[in-house]
Amino acid sequence: MATTGLEMMGFAMNESAQAAAAPPSVAVQHAEWNQGHLLVPVRPLIEPLGARLEWFPAEKELVIRKNDLTIRLAANFNRAIVETPSRGQFPEYPDLPHREYADMGAPVQVLNGSVYVPLKFVAAALGATVEWDGPSKLATAKLEGIRIQIKPSPSPVSMPGTQKLTSARMKLLSDKLNEVQNPDAKYVSAHYKPYFTDRFIRTLIREQGLQAVGRYKDPVTLPEYTGKTAATFTQSAPLGNGLTGEDQYIEDRTVTLIWLGGAWKVERVDIRIRNLTTGFAVYVPMN
Repeated sequence: MATTGLEMMGFAMNESAQAAAAPPSVAVQHAEWNQGHLLVPVRPLIEPLGARLEWFPAEKELVIRKNDLTIRLAANFNRAIVETPSRGQFPEYPDLPHREYADMGAPVQVLNGSVYVPLKFVAAALGATVEWDGPSKLATAKLEGIRIQIKPSPSPVSMPGTQKLTSARMKLLSDKLNEVQNPDAKYVSAHYKPYFTDRFIRTLIREQGLQAVGRYKDPVTLPEYTGKTAATFTQSAPLGNGLTGEDQYIEDRTVTLIWLGGAWKVERVDIRIRNLTTGFAVYVPMN
């Protein structure tokens, strides 16, 4: 029996209605695991959830806003600053927002030029729920009919398992860097060859140590592979608070590594200072 034009029109209308009824779905690529938390690029996550983003590249600080909620995050730090309207605790400052601090479980990180944030914390703070499907290895953030699907992706640089930079090796190299603030030339040459390249050892001797003043704890960020035999990782340490107490000085240490003689070794260290909103790190003055 032939299908009439009216029947075809009705079929097309039903398809359109079904498509309209289906919840909007957004796919997010290039998610990464760190410390049991899934990190995702921030912009494709928050914009479908109705939030706005401001990124301050010099400070490496980002601000997420949705309605009367403000979330402040900073690269290399686990702590989030969450601001909501004033609750009247300080009558002399009626416009001062209420501020709370939250541990996200993993730090914000800049990877391959994109800012990654912990999925579970940021999505929940914006009102979404997050589900993880083990068999498909797919995370889904849901909010009012919006579905954001996130799938962890392999590193853009394929690295053999035996050559991957482990957290234990990063910690060991960080500890060795902490030791060479004021090194003895003969001692460095004799004892740091398993950890530093000859070039970096010569740099340390020439510059009379590593020109850094921060006290660095264990690395918390993921390594970033820049080639088959090259990688970097970054650490941050608080130096002190500003005069008004509203800002904080942070020292960043970016460690460049190369794969040499069957091990990752430090090739270069770059130090820079940035200024952040106070609250991301607890500053303890040196004795």
